[in-house]
Amino acid sequence: MDSPDKLLPQLLQAIKEKKPLHKQIPNKGKIIFNKIVPYLFIYRIPLSGKDRMLSNLAKSELASAIFVPAGPNDEVNGWIPQIAHALANEFGTCLLIEVWTASEEQAADVAIHLSQKNALVLAEYLLKNIQTESPEIHTELKKETKLPAAPGQPPLLHTKDAKENLVLVLGLSIKKAYEDIEGHHLPLLARHIRETLAKSLSRLFFEFVRLYTTVRAAHFRMKVHERLNTQIYEIDDVLAKESQKFDFLLLTTPTNTHDAWLQFKKERFRKIPTFHYRPMPLDPDLVKRNLYNLRIEDIYDPTIAYLFRDKRRELDDMMTMLAARGTPDFKYGSLMVFGNVSDSLYEVAKALLIAIDSIPTAHKDPHEEPYLNAYEFAQLAKEEISFLQQQSPSFNTSVRIRDDISGVMVNHGVLNISKQYKIAKNRARALIQHEVGTHIITYFNGKEQTFSLFRQGVPGYEQLQEGLAVMAEFLVGGLTNERLRILAGRILAVRYMLMGHSFIDTFSLLYEEYSFDIETSFNMTMRVYRSGGLTKDAVYLQGFIELIHYIQEGKSLDLLTIGKIREDYLPIVEDLIQRGILKQPLLRPRYLQAPYVKKLKDVNQFASIFKMINY
Repeated sequence: MDSPDKLLPQLLQAIKEKKPLHKQIPNKGKIIFNKIVPYLFIYRIPLSGKDRMLSNLAKSELASAIFVPAGPNDEVNGWIPQIAHALANEFGTCLLIEVWTASEEQAADVAIHLSQKNALVLAEYLLKNIQTESPEIHTELKKETKLPAAPGQPPLLHTKDAKENLVLVLGLSIKKAYEDIEGHHLPLLARHIRETLAKSLSRLFFEFVRLYTTVRAAHFRMKVHERLNTQIYEIDDVLAKESQKFDFLLLTTPTNTHDAWLQFKKERFRKIPTFHYRPMPLDPDLVKRNLYNLRIEDIYDPTIAYLFRDKRRELDDMMTMLAARGTPDFKYGSLMVFGNVSDSLYEVAKALLIAIDSIPTAHKDPHEEPYLNAYEFAQLAKEEISFLQQQSPSFNTSVRIRDDISGVMVNHGVLNISKQYKIAKNRARALIQHEVGTHIITYFNGKEQTFSLFRQGVPGYEQLQEGLAVMAEFLVGGLTNERLRILAGRILAVRYMLMGHSFIDTFSLLYEEYSFDIETSFNMTMRVYRSGGLTKDAVYLQGFIELIHYIQEGKSLDLLTIGKIREDYLPIVEDLIQRGILKQPLLRPRYLQAPYVKKLKDVNQFASIFKMINY
């Protein structure tokens, strides 16, 4: 440990050479520069003791931070102007942020203090981000005549530097809303406030670099290995291993669908079919124990901590579902993971069925339509995989024909096709884009990312994923009226199941009242009642409708294939791309290339999904 009089010259030299520096100040605190940046986060610890939340907030901003005990004559206070001036010389200007505990008189939860006019834009930007991230946190601006500083502490700057705007200073005074009236720490509330402030400060620092410094913001990225510590990779690895211990859809889908259909038909549709499932390859309780042994609470990067907690919660819910497979409790877990059917979605589905059925169509004998069998469809999939390999030779996957599944499904980037599967020839190209062009591409684009959850799927990714897959069908000209009918019929089937109706009741609804083909009615009903009640089939139409609105708002589809994400993850994705932690999508699906992508202009002109009928 170096003596204090040697530390300042070392620090100034590190700034000049742009070399990271970590130094313990004997009996005083520490200075951390994981990267030499034009901003500095400061926490002067009061004599009453360190505040846990403020200390953790400082650790969240470990790019550059100073922790020192408060004291008007402390020599480190005299270092800060010299450090700030050195940073300003390197970057054109410098930003200091000091944080302290607010007095009891402060009304707002967070007050942003400033005195320099040039700091106003930054203060307003920080205020906006805090309010957007957590509207319940009452935040206000406080314009003052003197440079902001913690109570009883000297200003962080020399007056001359402040007047010349070489260095800008903002103060953050934070009420102890994260303690109860007896002074007990409230960890969940403290974490929420800390992560809100940390995310908002991260955006503020990037905006400051962009607007005020000589650095090109697009090149100002934290290198992954500088920013992410070993613990983060270890937690991601454990989450991936726990996710790979099971295949949720395979475990919740019957292995005897074809035989159950034959028996159901033989008994004249009067007896609820018996379904068989794969043996459970894991103990849900042990998986949960492994998940909650992960010390995610020790991760100070708020974005990454949120990603991991979100995934852990979903895996926990899935374990609860698998433990309840085959019982009524399964569907309650499904509501948590995949959601419910809203009244508005239910009404749209009914209206869609009525609108389609009102259109006169020429009678077609289904036996005369050209169909592809499982092997012919598999050949089309292999041809699409070869097309994608032209973009990246490292891309490779397989197509499997199996007798223990129903229909088609993608698992871990592999396309599985039932041996009994057949599909109308005019629908085959659309389904290839649904399965290969969306589900397989997002798996492999996610596999290119730093964190495994982008290939495994973030919680709730299914709605956007299936919406995008249906949009792919539309863009290549394969979203037929019958396909729209099936998507709408699934909504009715899920709603009917949730209302407590039996398998036979729902089958009869689809077959007798809405005139679906008899085997189609069975398969739709099986999908909804499997394992005790699965609501996943409601996300297709819901996701498609929301994606139409997304496109009509002028937003791009490009980032949606970066992995298996949901829409509200896009700001997180953009943040992690800017920090160099995530990469742009490697593979671009056929439907987002010419000539198909031109049809997105048509989506912009549609008032609603009803305009897609007979399109």
